[in-house]
Amino acid sequence: MKKIILSIVAVMSISSVVSGADTIHESLKNGKFSVKARVFYFDRSFDKPNTDDAQALTAGGIMKYESESFNGLKVGFAYYGSHRLGGFFSREEGKGSSILGRKGEDLNFLGEAYLQYNVAKSMIKVGRQKLSTPLMQNHDLRILPSVYEAAVFQNKDIPDTTIELGHVWSYTGFTSKDNKFLDQNAKWGKDGLAYISIKNSSVKNLSVRAQYITAISDKDKTGNKIWISDYRFADAKYLIPIGTNTYIKAQYGGNSFNQAKSANFPSSDSRLLGAKLGTTFGMFDVTLLVDDVSGNAFKAIESGPMYSDWQQGYGPYEPSTAVGGQLTIRAIADLSVKLAYVDVSADKNFRTDGTFTDDYQEFNVDAHYKINDYSKLRVRYSKKDQSSESDRENRDDFRIIYYINF
Repeated sequence: MKKIILSIVAVMSISSVVSGADTIHESLKNGKFSVKARVFYFDRSFDKPNTDDAQALTAGGIMKYESESFNGLKVGFAYYGSHRLGGFFSREEGKGSSILGRKGEDLNFLGEAYLQYNVAKSMIKVGRQKLSTPLMQNHDLRILPSVYEAAVFQNKDIPDTTIELGHVWSYTGFTSKDNKFLDQNAKWGKDGLAYISIKNSSVKNLSVRAQYITAISDKDKTGNKIWISDYRFADAKYLIPIGTNTYIKAQYGGNSFNQAKSANFPSSDSRLLGAKLGTTFGMFDVTLLVDDVSGNAFKAIESGPMYSDWQQGYGPYEPSTAVGGQLTIRAIADLSVKLAYVDVSADKNFRTDGTFTDDYQEFNVDAHYKINDYSKLRVRYSKKDQSSESDRENRDDFRIIYYINF
């Protein structure tokens, strides 16, 4: 992190010699402050005896400053925080909620610190930043998103196409609950990850995304081989000229593995295939979906790319088949209510010992209400019932989130 800050200072210092301090002063003076704040109540209860519920009430979010562009250069800094409110805590002061630290402590750190350079249709961004790719993105499910230390190059010279190259060496973990940026060499290898991501919409009614991520080294800093060699993903959406907002989506994903994770896990490649069909009837949006994982467990970096991965998560994406549907109701202005159901059937022959993680049915309600131009309310409920053979217990998940942005 010190190297990143020194690089930013050096570039700004050189620019001041070339263009004059007053010009840089104006770019900093005319920068923009923004706040994305939330109050978050989380309650997850477990049916398993002697398992404490996960409960917490916090307030926090992101307070950010970004300078105005100066000859294509700009800098950004953002404070990330989540702070406990009241006495609504359990499981080590809200530890299991993922809206506080791993030991239940408040979150409080410098989440973004980057130097960005734009020229023509290209952009280079180095430092602490949010990413937006299919397999490596913010995963903004709680009070804070996931953030990365990375160097990113993006280009849009090809019409209707965005190409992005990146090198990522650390991140804050799921929902930033690690409370700092951690070296991921045991998972990613000693040199981090490199990726290419492409988005294209040049064909009428068709949009396509693809990403490939590879570990630069297949060994960690101690010389041991890492488990996963690469990550692959592609999806497409086609608008069908029938009815209203009718579309079909398809997705593909996979991984190559250097070795078996343990004696119970195979080393074969993984494969994800999925499809989703949707349309609108008046105030109702209707979708049907299917996902299938085979071979080994499908792995992303920090993302929920599967159509069937909802509020409580699809666990480790072990071989399984998911079938489900969603109904969104927009009966009045500024309010939408989504009802969803999915059935996930595990491949019971995946592990050599015959055990498996996820074999469940989930019912989900997700309601959004726009209060005004700068705030909204979201209420979510999920009931997840595992089969008696599953490694996991039944659980109910309830969340209330108030958003305010300015």
